[in-house]
Amino acid sequence: MTENQISALIYATAMNDGMPDQLARLILAQAKHETDDFTSNAFIKNNNCFGYKYVPGGKWQTGAGITSTEKDPYAKYKTIEDSVHELTDWIKRRQFGKKFPADLNEIKKPVDYAVLLKKCGYFGDPIKNYIDGLTHFLA
Repeated sequence: MTENQISALIYATAMNDGMPDQLARLILAQAKHETDDFTSNAFIKNNNCFGYKYVPGGKWQTGAGITSTEKDPYAKYKTIEDSVHELTDWIKRRQFGKKFPADLNEIKKPVDYAVLLKKCGYFGDPIKNYIDGLTHFLA
């Protein structure tokens, strides 16, 4: 699968899961950032688009994948789409819990999305690095 095909699949899956256009674009940028433009071993070997760690009994995960630098396993997914479903479900749960806006159309810029992700504990990276990564990969 080419990079363009992967990008189209991630964007289309996010849209089909109810994410608005701009958020779907930010999710695609997030996938590119998290996987170093689809070149990471977690992506190549485990269809893991977002750096999710393995959680036994996870709805979308099929098992433990390769070991992370933190010495715990990344999640393994049957398909790229399942990895995207995991993230969009996570967003919907945060939306239901009022940690994300009721109207996801309010998330327009990389900084908007990164701040929400950081507040919810999604990543440990300094926020500037994450904003820069999203900005770099935003189509």
